[in-house]
Amino acid sequence: MKQFQIIFESPKKFKEELSELKKRFQKNKTAIQLFYDTDKKAELKAAVKIVEYVWSDAECFGCTSNANILNGKLDERSIEAVVMVFEGENTQLKTLSFTLNEDTQQEMCDSLLAEVEALGWVKGIEMLVTIRDLSTTYICDRLSKMPQNIAIFGGAAFDKDADREKIEVFSKDGGVMHEGAVFLLIGGDTLHFKTTFISGWKPLGAKMTVSRSERNRLYELNGEPAYEAYNRYLSISNDKHFYHNALEFPISYERNGISILRVPSQALPDGSILMSSDIAEGASARITYGDPQTILTSIFDRAKTLADFGADAIMIFNCGSRRSFWGSEDIDRETLPFSLLADTAGFYTGGEFHRMDWSLNQHNVTLVIAAIREGEPDPNAAEAAKKRLAGYYEDKLAYHGEHISMVRRLANFIDVATEELADANRKLTNMASTDELTGLYNRREIKSRIEAADEYSLIMLDLDNFKQVNDTYGHDEGDLVLKGFSELLDRLVREEGAFAGRWGGEEFMVLVPTVNKGRTLALAEKIRIEYSQMNFERSGTHTVSCGITMRDSGEDCDSVCTRVDDALYSAKNNGRNCTCVK
Repeated sequence: MKQFQIIFESPKKFKEELSELKKRFQKNKTAIQLFYDTDKKAELKAAVKIVEYVWSDAECFGCTSNANILNGKLDERSIEAVVMVFEGENTQLKTLSFTLNEDTQQEMCDSLLAEVEALGWVKGIEMLVTIRDLSTTYICDRLSKMPQNIAIFGGAAFDKDADREKIEVFSKDGGVMHEGAVFLLIGGDTLHFKTTFISGWKPLGAKMTVSRSERNRLYELNGEPAYEAYNRYLSISNDKHFYHNALEFPISYERNGISILRVPSQALPDGSILMSSDIAEGASARITYGDPQTILTSIFDRAKTLADFGADAIMIFNCGSRRSFWGSEDIDRETLPFSLLADTAGFYTGGEFHRMDWSLNQHNVTLVIAAIREGEPDPNAAEAAKKRLAGYYEDKLAYHGEHISMVRRLANFIDVATEELADANRKLTNMASTDELTGLYNRREIKSRIEAADEYSLIMLDLDNFKQVNDTYGHDEGDLVLKGFSELLDRLVREEGAFAGRWGGEEFMVLVPTVNKGRTLALAEKIRIEYSQMNFERSGTHTVSCGITMRDSGEDCDSVCTRVDDALYSAKNNGRNCTCVK
């Protein structure tokens, strides 16, 4: 396989360059992609007409782009043609085009799945789609049903001004579509794919919960309007500039076992945010920021892996947000290295598609790479590619290792401070609900749990003659007895899935999540007997009295607590060291 790139500078020159390639590869299956500026419709029409004239049997398709990737570098000229020539004798290509909107997405997915199954030879699928406010979650989930050996990759059409109203896709048979999808199906006995994606965006600050959402409309984070997170933490206003200002701070969440980034496309007057795809309620989300060192290290690692693969051609679908993040002068840092491995082309997208294992996902702010090879890799070429990579990265990685950006240092400070605050809050919460001496729940917490329970029994316990321990051996020994009993109580009730709390002084309460009298009585007796067998070094052995009751349906907490207190009083009057039930 070979890949060539031609920039449309004039109809005459484009025809000459394309004709020269056609002479060299007359009998080969060929796909020609055109990535273009939305303001260059006349030039696109001329380019398509030339392709049809010079290479009529080629699959021809493409889409609008934010900018193009030419030989691994940013190229802002109007139209780029990527010519993919396949040399395998039985290589097969087929382009499918569909109208894509809410009403047609199911039909599109069903038709594509049926076509792939009928053909039987498909190994890779490149997809170019238009996304305005359409959620692609259904499409990704449905196309994940493809046979697992089929690689799926691609991008969403975009515009140089990030104007979603101008985006479009086209194909030779389907024409130009403002709401559409084009799929290039590729197959052959000698054909191999290796795909991957790179983010490099790191979490910033504390986790937030998606407390309210509806499809791709994010209403609330932590019970507040979603926009408030951007306003509070980043001082981003809810105005016409929101999209551009929030572009470099996407939200990450977990989907299909991986971290997915989502760029907010619009903040609405009610404080909700339109996202590029669905985010389910209850999901854990965080605002993220780009880390250059992480990005470049990831690029180097993936490029080495692709060197072993021995690609003949590489397609890159890179998010327009990353171009904004790096700036036009530095964006080549993350794409140029792949051109050291094979001819590298692509475009800057409004969303990226990548299938990992079985699941197809739509990404944002992500670099998706598709490496293609016909035949077996050349080991010598792989080693040579690795040496080129090592030389390219040696200075750049060393520089970034020594010069960590201020943003990265501040982000690390925020992460550490956030974790320390979260740890302090956990400790405060624990202090508010537990008894300081025994470590058991305090009275307020255990009573709160009783009030919240439905079916339950209570065991109330009182250490017998505890005042004598304090009077005879002192309060330090008394505290040791209380703590020793509490450790025993905590261990035994946990084994039964019950909860224990200090009710006051030497009194304790156990909440048992059952109204089974036999089970509750057995637990109380186990506590009583094992405590009587404990031997404290100074004060020796001790006993405990127990009262038990079961809640009647509809009975309030105070009534149940009064009855279990009466049961304990009966145990005390019956000579202590026994259990009474009421």
